[in-house]
Amino acid sequence: MTFRSQDTTAAANRRGGGSQRMLRVAKQLREELSMLMLTEMKDPRIRLASVTEVRPSPDLRSAIVRVSALGTDAEREAVIAGLRHAEGFLRSTLGDRLENLKNIPRLRFVLDDSIAYAVRVSSMLRELDASATPPAAPRPKHSSGDTGMTATPAVAWPGLTDVADDVRRIIDSSHDIVCMAHKDADADSLGSALAFAAMLRAIGKAPHPVVPDPVPFTLDYLPGYETLEREPERIDAIFTFDCATTGRFGEKRGLLESGRFPVVNIDHHVSNSAYGSVNLIQPDASATGQVVFRLLRTLGLPIPPEAATNLYAALLTDTGGFRHENTTEEALRLAAELVHLGADPAWIALKSYKSRAVSTLRLEALAVAAMRTELEGRLVWSEVTRGMLDEAGASWQETDGIIDVLQTVDTMTVAVLFKELQPDVTKISVRTRGDADATDLCSPFGGGGHRRAAGAELHAPLAVAQERVLQLAREQLRAA
Repeated sequence: MTFRSQDTTAAANRRGGGSQRMLRVAKQLREELSMLMLTEMKDPRIRLASVTEVRPSPDLRSAIVRVSALGTDAEREAVIAGLRHAEGFLRSTLGDRLENLKNIPRLRFVLDDSIAYAVRVSSMLRELDASATPPAAPRPKHSSGDTGMTATPAVAWPGLTDVADDVRRIIDSSHDIVCMAHKDADADSLGSALAFAAMLRAIGKAPHPVVPDPVPFTLDYLPGYETLEREPERIDAIFTFDCATTGRFGEKRGLLESGRFPVVNIDHHVSNSAYGSVNLIQPDASATGQVVFRLLRTLGLPIPPEAATNLYAALLTDTGGFRHENTTEEALRLAAELVHLGADPAWIALKSYKSRAVSTLRLEALAVAAMRTELEGRLVWSEVTRGMLDEAGASWQETDGIIDVLQTVDTMTVAVLFKELQPDVTKISVRTRGDADATDLCSPFGGGGHRRAAGAELHAPLAVAQERVLQLAREQLRAA
């Protein structure tokens, strides 16, 4: 296994600065193009398309714009043709809006075939799975995991033992190690990061637990929460937990993509993009905390009581209090082992499920009152607007449990919660039952997750996001 070593030369620092600028420009272009497509383009097919990625050239003279569009192949090609025809108008308008750019890059619009392909393959494999055992998929490089937790057949990742030595080498050769959770961290992501940090501290390393803004105050009961850092001064390596793509690391994304450090990507999402120098991906695990436990046991590393507590919280919450379909015999045995190692199950359950603020309950009541059902109750959806937050006196971090309330409707097959993060940014959370796959609904919008739980973030106003997502949800349910 090879990875790019930490670069300490002045030339490398200059390259890093250029890379940071390219990332900023790409982000600006993606956001502005998304808004222009929504507000300035008359073609309804273009309004329902999404910009999934903008990749500027090093000299910023041109940029590849990847676009995801709904419909047939011909309809999707028509969207690209329309955008190419409008390139002059789009560049001119971008020039007025982006005053920090001296010249607007030439825009090359291309279809994001990877997302459409993934959705088609997922559907085809499920059909094959219903009648026969599907053929083995290619094994991705430097990645690890097993399939079996979800009904959607996943990539046959290499085993844990195939990458354990690589992980050991990175730990042994590093002192200052960042343990990073994803943006809007849940107990699985942050608990896994804090558990790994506790282990590193026990073996004499200097862990730096990091979580992108906003810091999740609802998880302040997790041991080690008080050690969270914003900007570590020294970094030798980065370990990430429970995150399928670098896009979910917010303002920390540039750090991961700088190429200056080895990155160990530990996750259980079947949709993981394998962005690390080493990728330990195990979709059969009930939680990323379970993957961390397996890794520590394989490497013979200690699991102190505070690590056991964090891993138990990760496992408990990602199985919905041991009620979801991913509650396996191994998960229950692991819970018992973690209790043996020092976790207090009653205290963790109290903090996880029975310590809610009044504002959280008020917000949940507003969301339930706004709930709609369609297709004989198979599609259930609701929203959380910024106005509802103000009315309840709540924050965005208090919205996490609302989707779980929506999925308690007895007729529900697909449940969707729309969150109005900004006037032009909407986040969706999706839960499914039966044959429905949550990733099929989220992947076309650049999201991902599991068969039963997935999410995505759309650069679109709430009403437009609802139009796009619900249109696809209805099509998928009618086709089922």
